[in-house]
Amino acid sequence: MNVLVAVDDSDESFAALRWVVDKILKRRKDSTAVVTIAHVAEALPRYAFPGGHVVESASKAQEQNSARILSRAYEMCRESSLKAKTIILEGDPKETICRAVEEMNIHLLVVGSRGLGQIKRAFLGSVSDYCAQHAKSPVLVVKQPHNKI
Repeated sequence: MNVLVAVDDSDESFAALRWVVDKILKRRKDSTAVVTIAHVAEALPRYAFPGGHVVESASKAQEQNSARILSRAYEMCRESSLKAKTIILEGDPKETICRAVEEMNIHLLVVGSRGLGQIKRAFLGSVSDYCAQHAKSPVLVVKQPHNKI
């Protein structure tokens, strides 16, 4: 079973990872389950930066942030003795995640829900909504409990 969990720096995405680790992956009897942890870095608009040095600095900061996020997620899996791999993708998160699901032969996509209201979701769009409609695999949207402690 190949599971892809999309993470960003939100609490909701890490709650989704924790949920799938605890409720699905650790309970499997076989050890063939592999979790792929993906972080999508949005492409930096080249036209917005006048000098190459600024682009390099911004790109380096983005890479470091992606590595930090994936390191934290990888540790969660390692602590639970799960096979995990990490990947940094670039592009629009919605489309990039759906494309990765198809290209990587993923059996289950897991995303967190930020709980955007109806108006914000209409204007900003929702990665989880988009993936639920367009991904070529089953999608599990994990909502964070209201009683966060």
